[in-house]
Amino acid sequence: MRYVLTLAAVVALTATVEAGRCCGSKVSSCCSAPCASACNPCGANACGTKRSKKACRSCGTWETVEQTVKVPQMVTEKRTITVNVPVQEERQGTRVVCKTVQEQQEVPYTVCVPYTEQMTGTRKVCKTVMEQQEQTYTVCVPYQEQVQGTRTVCKTVMDQQQQTYTVCVPYQEQVQATRKVCKTVMEQQEQTYTVCVPYQEEVQGTRTVNKRVAVQKTRTVSQDKGHWEESCDPCTGCKKRCWVSNIVQVEVPYTCCEIVQEEVPYTYTVCKTRQEQRTRTVCVPKVVEEEVPYTYTVCKQRQEQRTRTVCVPRVVQEEVPYTYTVCKQRQEQRTRTVCVPKVVEEEVEYTYNVCKTREEQRTRTVTVCKQVQEEVPYTYTATVCKPEQREVDVQVCHMVDKTVQCRVFKPACGCCN
Repeated sequence: MRYVLTLAAVVALTATVEAGRCCGSKVSSCCSAPCASACNPCGANACGTKRSKKACRSCGTWETVEQTVKVPQMVTEKRTITVNVPVQEERQGTRVVCKTVQEQQEVPYTVCVPYTEQMTGTRKVCKTVMEQQEQTYTVCVPYQEQVQGTRTVCKTVMDQQQQTYTVCVPYQEQVQATRKVCKTVMEQQEQTYTVCVPYQEEVQGTRTVNKRVAVQKTRTVSQDKGHWEESCDPCTGCKKRCWVSNIVQVEVPYTCCEIVQEEVPYTYTVCKTRQEQRTRTVCVPKVVEEEVPYTYTVCKQRQEQRTRTVCVPRVVQEEVPYTYTVCKQRQEQRTRTVCVPKVVEEEVEYTYNVCKTREEQRTRTVTVCKQVQEEVPYTYTATVCKPEQREVDVQVCHMVDKTVQCRVFKPACGCCN
């Protein structure tokens, strides 16, 4: 639009400038009617001279001439176009939903319950018993006597003697026995389980696509709606034509492209799963009782006769002659009761605890999760494009004929034609 207005202004200015020239001279160099008296060189004899040509260019008259020119004109026209209008529709459908259902089941199992049992046994115990014995010993009873003579002196001599004694020697003995042992045995069993197998399914959907659409808008442009004015110069007396501009802001329509979002159907792949029943072999532990021989160590005692050398004091009497008061002794036999330790074996009863196990059948309630397929209705919105006929205003540029009045300078001399 701006280009068309510029072209029209250039054409108008060109026509005005050409109209203001006289035989190639500008309007300011030409004279009007008062200059006709100075056109004597325009006679028939002087028309061919160089000076006469200059005089012909300066003398002449202005004439108004009508000319037809092509002018661009913007016309608004009604045109019918087809537009796809998106319309949303409510649709009903069903889909399969896997629902988890819990069930209570009674499951039997076997447990080994430990219990303690008291048993009675006998064992040999070496017991020390104190025994009363009569022992005879000799004592020397001193007495004093004033005599001349000898005296008996008691001298102690240590004699080495062999002594026999009995000791209880402990020893360990290996004993063979059997006991019940709970042994875990792995048993192969077939088990059924459910797996989800993936598969792909084609699903129809819609997506948003950006589309360019022509939109009519307006914008403000500056237009020069001026006019031509004629004025006479007081100094020279020549008339001149001047353009008086008038800049006006005008709203001009124009077409531009905008991006519009549109729902477009397309097909995409969805990964879903379905349940399948499969079997597998698993190892299940099972407790089994088994008689196992084992060896244990028992601590026992046996009596042994041993000998040892001990020092036994012995009194030796010796006669010593001297005169003095002598303390003499006389031996007397006496008896006394002493306690002698004696080791005696005795069988003693005792009670001990034995840990045993017994199998018991019990039941327990377990929760089993089961997948159940269920069809569930649902409502979804589908976007459908429907064609629609619409009328829009379109700006069309036409070139139309326009009659324009132009002033043309006509020289007075015939040689200047």
